[in-house]
Amino acid sequence: MNNLPSVKVDEKYRDRLKEFHTKDDIPQEWRGTPIESFIMSQNFGWPVQPSGHPEVLIATCIEFRYALPIPRMYAYVIRRASGRVIGSEFSVGYTMAKGVRNLIMIGHNDCGMSKMTENAPSVIAAFMEQGWSREAAEAYVQKHGTRHAIEDELESLKDEYIRVKGLFPKLNIAPLFVCLHDGRLYLPNWYSEELAKEISSHHSVNDQIIASLP
Repeated sequence: MNNLPSVKVDEKYRDRLKEFHTKDDIPQEWRGTPIESFIMSQNFGWPVQPSGHPEVLIATCIEFRYALPIPRMYAYVIRRASGRVIGSEFSVGYTMAKGVRNLIMIGHNDCGMSKMTENAPSVIAAFMEQGWSREAAEAYVQKHGTRHAIEDELESLKDEYIRVKGLFPKLNIAPLFVCLHDGRLYLPNWYSEELAKEISSHHSVNDQIIASLP
């Protein structure tokens, strides 16, 4: 796909991800759902059959090196810088009203949002070229750059998974990590531990948390 190394050999990721060698490596809670179909399609080339009534929402980064391998009418899709759902919670609710019960959150290696500090001047310049004042451009990039910036792609995916699961505890959420070297999906090692925490705790969503959403 490009000259990036595979996450299997990259020291930053190689001991933090699990491979899907076969269908049996897919977590039980995703079996028989569009999540399973998506993994099998992307990693093993299985055909995806859209029903015309999407049951899955996919949230991922705007990254140009990753193209979602799905047909039309298969899924709702949110693409945002860093792949976070923050700011799109209403979209999640809308898709649930349309029958969606599964959310796939996809992080990836070499994310530009992990380099936001060094990229900020060029982003500010891009706004200024459109006629923005320097002051307005700097304030805007400071506000939204901070919101989208991440330090570590896998930790960011974990934090966002926990946050979104706290808002939508009944939604079946799959945090996946795509390798830009070959387009294969991986499972973060932390997933099973977080799932165990969820099974042992059932709670209502706090109204104050909802009121604080952007």
